[in-house]
Amino acid sequence: MNIGTRLTGWATLLAAYAAVLAGVIPLRELPPKRQQLWLLGVAAGCALCWICVSWLVTARRRAVLRKRASRKRYEPRSSRLVCWVLGFGIALASGAALCQGVGPDGPYGEWLAKVGQADGGTYDVRIQRIVGEPRSTDVEINDVDEFASTIEVVIPFDSGSRRVTVEDVHTRGVPEEGRTVQLLYAPSRPDLGVRETPDNDIGTFVGRLIALPAIWVLTFAAGVVTGMVLHGNEFGVRSARRFAPRVHLPAAALLACGAGLVLPLLTGFPATGTGWALAAGAAATPWLALVWVSRATRTAGATGATGATGTS
Repeated sequence: MNIGTRLTGWATLLAAYAAVLAGVIPLRELPPKRQQLWLLGVAAGCALCWICVSWLVTARRRAVLRKRASRKRYEPRSSRLVCWVLGFGIALASGAALCQGVGPDGPYGEWLAKVGQADGGTYDVRIQRIVGEPRSTDVEINDVDEFASTIEVVIPFDSGSRRVTVEDVHTRGVPEEGRTVQLLYAPSRPDLGVRETPDNDIGTFVGRLIALPAIWVLTFAAGVVTGMVLHGNEFGVRSARRFAPRVHLPAAALLACGAGLVLPLLTGFPATGTGWALAAGAAATPWLALVWVSRATRTAGATGATGATGTS
């Protein structure tokens, strides 16, 4: 294999790995996810370089073979490592796409991102006044009723303290003036407002404590199985390492579609249903690309074998 195709090929795999790992690690940034966008751009650039270099190498090899009386069949080197790298890479790409569907979404997610970008955080604030009558949420926490109420608090913003009214603040037991509650705001951005810290948000609980670990476990298991399957079909992987436009270009188009589907999740905050639909569609594209490459390579191998038999 030409040194140029080898270098650009491994560069593509490494950049793609960095992009998908940034999407599955627990400490994930909120949109716009610039790190993942940059890494996806680098991976796409490396892939284009691999295609261009492979095209030139293939054209040069064909020109050389035409001048030779006897044509020696091209045999790539061992692809055992590539089998496992591709197996886990495909699973990680799918898992990373699903992970983008987890987290704050919609208007609340956008607000949370703005607070985070303004170095906001959770602060203990004392209740100055209770507006109206607290209402029971019909929820018990450690045998204590939970109440939701509208309260007034004094927030020490950087530009000066302000009296702010915060709605739907949940407390264990009936709230009282002077009691401390945890509120989320950005001291440098009073225009963003103040909200309750989402400690009891069921979406956050299900997403981060159930959905993400489940995705990680399934991703690892899928990587092991896919790596074993590809290792058992090492000849097909070796064949796929040699660039063929009708094999690799449709696969690249499928992966580009997956990146396009996940792009709104990296740059904005779609609604929950829309976000999960986009994540599921993007997660399917690596497997579709693998199926296409496997079938196209198998078909090309069968055609080549038939042609060789007919000319022998």
